[in-house]
This record gives sequence, C-alpha cells and structure tokens, in this order.
Amino acid sequence: MVEPSGWIHIPLLDLVNNPIRTFMIQIAVLANHQNGRDTHMRQIKVYTPVEESSIGKFPRCTTVDFMMYRTIR
Repeated sequence: MVEPSGWIHIPLLDLVNNPIRTFMIQIAVLANHQNGRDTHMRQIKVYTPVEESSIGKFPRCTTVDFMMYRTIR
C-alpha cells in the first residue's frame, strides 16, 4: 500500500473462501510514511459472518402447556 487513506478492506478468507476462525487479530504498522510522521489508526472495525443462534434451533411453543411457561414473570 502506498500512502493509504480512508478505509482499507482486508478479507480474512482461506483458500476456498471460507472465513478464517481466530481468537486474535494483530495489526502491525511496519513503517511510517510521509518522511517519518507517526501513523495513526483511529478506528478498527471487524465484521464476522452471521451464524444461526442456538435459540433458533429450539422448537416453537405450540401447545397450551408450553405457552403457559414461555415468559418470565
């Protein structure tokens, strides 16, 4: 990158375009630009793919017995 400015998109995909699973992302600035001025990162956004939550895997409450206990009082 030569003097990047604005948002830089870095896709984190493997060889078959699946998202990489990770616990930590390390961002390193290897060199300053513009005659040695400090490099500033003001904001970093990390987006993940949407996964189905475990709540959606439960069956729906359709019987009267289930409906009696579906809310917290």
